Amino acid sequence: MGNLELARRLIDSVRGAGAREFCVCAGSRNSPLLAVLGDSDARLFSFVDERSAAFFAIGRSKLHGEPVAVVTTSGTAVAELLPAAIEAYYSGIPLILISADRPARFRGTGAPQSIEQIGLFGMYAETSLETWTRARPLHLNIEFEEIWSAAAELPLSNAEAEPPQPKAVALPPHSEMQAARPYRRPLVIIGGLPARFREFVRERVRNATTYAEPLSGLREHSSITAGERMIARGNFDGVIRIGNVPTLRFWRDLETLELPVVHYSDLPFTGLTRGELRPLDALPAIESEPDDAFLAEDRAMRARIEAILDDEPRSELAMIRALSRELDANTRVYLGNSLPIREWDLAAARKPLEHEANRGANGIDGQLSTFFGWCDPSRDNVCVVGDLTTIYDLGAPWIVPQLGHRRFRIVIINNGGGRIFSRVASLQVLDPAFRERIIENAHDVRFDQWAAMWNIDVTELRPDAAASKRVWARYDELWV
Repeated sequence: MGNLELARRLIDSVRGAGAREFCVCAGSRNSPLLAVLGDSDARLFSFVDERSAAFFAIGRSKLHGEPVAVVTTSGTAVAELLPAAIEAYYSGIPLILISADRPARFRGTGAPQSIEQIGLFGMYAETSLETWTRARPLHLNIEFEEIWSAAAELPLSNAEAEPPQPKAVALPPHSEMQAARPYRRPLVIIGGLPARFREFVRERVRNATTYAEPLSGLREHSSITAGERMIARGNFDGVIRIGNVPTLRFWRDLETLELPVVHYSDLPFTGLTRGELRPLDALPAIESEPDDAFLAEDRAMRARIEAILDDEPRSELAMIRALSRELDANTRVYLGNSLPIREWDLAAARKPLEHEANRGANGIDGQLSTFFGWCDPSRDNVCVVGDLTTIYDLGAPWIVPQLGHRRFRIVIINNGGGRIFSRVASLQVLDPAFRERIIENAHDVRFDQWAAMWNIDVTELRPDAAASKRVWARYDELWV
């Protein structure tokens, strides 16, 4: 069987599994795959950077809810997919990674462009299309014979596999709701939620004290409005987590607290070392004893926070709030790493915007590429991202001319470095000049020329450092 026939059988099988879009990174070794794709009606996106291609594929899968495939040549090109494979693994994204390889006889020889590609992604990817669960990425490594050789060629063991069918989620009818009281005074934390679950979850927690993150799609319905520090003021006897693993700092602190936890999620992760994990569609109605004093204190704290931001319009948090206020309800907002997520959660206007973000196994890796993949051509899309995160993914706009639309805007919080580290307690003992230069990566980079280079719409928020420092000092004083 020739290289082209092997490639054709593989591409047909992947398309049968639901992949309609392919992110291709051209090379000599994967040219049979490219030839087959070029003769098909599949939608192709071309990249020069494999890492960016893989994160873009994650964004496309988030947008359409379908598998998206990435096609690479051999060698270290395959290794560039690992960061996105890890992100997809923890986020439950059905990413397909197709790598071209030299024949098996070259393994272990150190031959040019020959590395050990089999099993390269370890636990982060499955390797058989026949048994692919879609719970983590799929890696298909195809060996192509040397172009000049007529040696026997490899069969493709999974070429005839029946494509797995996506599992339908059956939501229990409203009439079957049963009040759940595993705790008398539970705190309900809602992480990222698929859109199809949002109304279902909202109905079942309407009588509970809730903290809903932006990615839940239910933030405007959250009982707690003054930010995650308010949680410490509540007299809770347990935690019910719904959806994806939360991003808020309290979730990390919860590991050391004695509060019992139960998890309702479609993903197989607790995010803690304890707590029973149950299916999301098994969530019963949750009620809790009302705590009017706690909720009144929360509203008072929210008013104080708003007053602080009113006093310091040039601070970073106030600028985040101003940005959120100018967006209409039809806008989709991508939050590009941990600091924008936390600042948006604390300061943004409470309106029903659609939010998305990567879990951030690295934090700043591939964020712009994911955003471009997630952009919906029928709506306005805004990416809120940090300056170092932007620098880390400067090549991401390569894909823009291939999108077919420009309904996006990138907002860069340019505070001159990784200022999130300026609030990490363990780093305060360091010499400020050392911390700024080595830890925070202080810089004076501006992004106007970068935006002009790619001809894209970029807004730089350049907050006043002194104002931001005053805001955080006054904010900290609220909780003393």
